Amino acid sequence: MRITNNVLVNNLKNNLSRTIANMERQQRQLATGRRIGKPSEDPTGIVESMRLVSRLRENKVYQDNAKDAISWLETADDALNSLTTAVRRGYELTVQAANGILSPEDREAVNAEIRQLMDEIGVIANTMHNDRYIFAGTNTMNKPYEDGVWQHNQENVLYEVGIGVKIPINLTAEEVFLEEDIMGSLQKVVEHLEYNQTQELGADIEALQKCIDQVLACRAKVGASINRLEMTVARLEEQEVHYKELQAEVDGVDAAQLIMEMKNDENVYRAALAVGARVIMPTLVDFLR
Repeated sequence: MRITNNVLVNNLKNNLSRTIANMERQQRQLATGRRIGKPSEDPTGIVESMRLVSRLRENKVYQDNAKDAISWLETADDALNSLTTAVRRGYELTVQAANGILSPEDREAVNAEIRQLMDEIGVIANTMHNDRYIFAGTNTMNKPYEDGVWQHNQENVLYEVGIGVKIPINLTAEEVFLEEDIMGSLQKVVEHLEYNQTQELGADIEALQKCIDQVLACRAKVGASINRLEMTVARLEEQEVHYKELQAEVDGVDAAQLIMEMKNDENVYRAALAVGARVIMPTLVDFLR
């Protein structure tokens, strides 16, 4: 086989191109942190990598949903704490009125404070989280309590925190305020005091105690839901770490090894250029000029 100067030059150019292509691939991998730049490089690997990316995105959505649900429930817990304080104060005032002889001025003072408590409970009923009313069922854009009228539904607000896993995160006004009718119980106290019917306050005290128990039961339900969601967030964070580890195995790069390979190819490239300078020697044409 006859080796001409053109053959040497073409081989040199081809070898240099391959080395440059390798260096370009290595630089891209270092810059992106990904081993696979296009499907043709590893068809099976790219499919697996895309599947893991999809899982990571789903996991992030579920984490955001769970954290928002926890925030919603914490808002509800704060509202129930305020409600507990208000109902207990109403209970204390009723006990005070039932156990003593009140003057008309005293009865009016107690009534005035209970009316204020009822107004505050109305404000608590309209508690919002991110511009949504938390006690309105699924009718979250409208106030559940306005001008003494309850307008809500008893549907659950569901948050999806996993594939096919939906958790109800709301308490309805029916559960919190109406099952034992907190407003109605306080209104009866007001009426009984107005007409000096102190003998009726014993039944009012029992009714208010049931109201307190109802609110405490709702707080326990909220606490249980928060605990479950916190465990869900922890599980999702563990899954995220696992998915990232799998993705690194499929499509990740070992930066230290890649830098060593690139430095080696760099040295090869420099050596090839030095050798090429000797291969492309002057020809007869150069001497005929």
